[in-house]
Amino acid sequence: MIETDDDLYRVDQHWLGPPGRAFPRPVRWQAVGIGAVLLVLSLILVMGVLSVPWSGWSVTVVLGLTYLGTKRIVDGLGHERTIRSLARSAINDLTSPRPAAGRNRKVRNAPRTVSIPDQIARVRLAPAAGGHTTSSTTSR
Repeated sequence: MIETDDDLYRVDQHWLGPPGRAFPRPVRWQAVGIGAVLLVLSLILVMGVLSVPWSGWSVTVVLGLTYLGTKRIVDGLGHERTIRSLARSAINDLTSPRPAAGRNRKVRNAPRTVSIPDQIARVRLAPAAGGHTTSSTTSR
C-alpha cells in the first residue's frame, strides 16, 4: 500500500496549541505570520491614518479586520499555492497596464436608429387556418 503525504502536510503546517492544551481547531503556521503582519497594518490604518482613539470598540475593529483579512488570505493558500505566488499575483495585478479611463471608450447600449427594409414592413400576418384565434380570453 502506498501512503500519501497528505497527513504530513496537515500535521507539519498546523500549530496544535501549547503543550497539554490543544486548541479546539488547529492554526496554520502561515496564519500566525500573516495575522501578525495584518495586525500591525490594521493598527496603522485604524489608529494612525483614521485617528481613532484607543477604546474597546477600536481594538475590536482592529482584531476583526485582522481576523477577516487573515482568513481571506489563508483560504487561498495551500501547499501548491504559496504566499510568495499569491503576493506575486497581487503585484502583477496591481501593476498591469490598463487603458486610460475615459479615452477611446465605446459606449455600449447607446440608442441607435434602425431602419426596417420595405419588404419586411409590408408583410402582414394572415389569420391562422381553421378559424382559430390566439386570444387569451375564451367565452363561456
